[in-house]
Amino acid sequence: RFIANSMTHVQQFGFTDPSEMIGKSDSDFFPEEFSKAARQDELEIMRTGKPILGKIESLVSNGEKQWFLVCKYPIVDKRTGEIIGTWGISRDITEMKRIQEELDKTVSMLADANERLQKASDIDGLSDLFNQKCFLNNLLKEMEYYEEKQAEEPYMTFCVILLDIDGFKLINDRYGHPTGDRVIRFVADLLQENTRDEDECYRYGGDEFAVILRNTDIATAYIMAERLRKKIEMSQLCCNDELIRCTVSVGVGNYEGETTMEALLEKVDNKLKEKKKHGKNQVNF
Repeated sequence: RFIANSMTHVQQFGFTDPSEMIGKSDSDFFPEEFSKAARQDELEIMRTGKPILGKIESLVSNGEKQWFLVCKYPIVDKRTGEIIGTWGISRDITEMKRIQEELDKTVSMLADANERLQKASDIDGLSDLFNQKCFLNNLLKEMEYYEEKQAEEPYMTFCVILLDIDGFKLINDRYGHPTGDRVIRFVADLLQENTRDEDECYRYGGDEFAVILRNTDIATAYIMAERLRKKIEMSQLCCNDELIRCTVSVGVGNYEGETTMEALLEKVDNKLKEKKKHGKNQVNF
């Protein structure tokens, strides 16, 4: 029970004289759960002699939540050294807590916005695939990762697929650029739908696409590339009551310790160009 109170404390409860609270307890002013928790804290202080510093307590009063920063200490009888009670100071930090919550909310919103901006900067607006910048950044990371990996497991590698739509200029010339854009999106969707979750598809530029196949050897990559080629060849896009079919030429290469990203891309691109030159609608690896 209270034996002394500051004027600020009594005014908090609507009193004008500190003596009006003497003999009363927390249970006279606070909800049962709150007053029981406060009592347990005070009993622990009296048992151990150790103060409780900087504890944050919350209380719902008149439908509004209040926050307090609380410090509680033992009261010691100077004559006997016995702990006979506790005393404490509470500071209303409701406004500070509200500001902190608003700040946390703002920080969270900014983080979400930044994540969306980052994602937008990595996504190609037409195909909805990752863009060339993202492809080159991720390709470099994969090379660095597998360079370390191959020191322990030489057989571990990854592969890159480059695909180019055959005769894309003719599609644009015959049907117009809006239809050409639809073909780009059509092929992009087929790539997304027919690759594994761990693979990443990119629009490399123009009518060219790239796929990174993690933990994949060259033989498996060829099978996957051939499957993609056939899927695209067998699919058709309906545009203005006309069915449009397209094919792709494909180059496949695996990472073999190339020291530069340019060297790896040139190797795969040369395989693609060879098939474009000799018949198209083929996979070269």
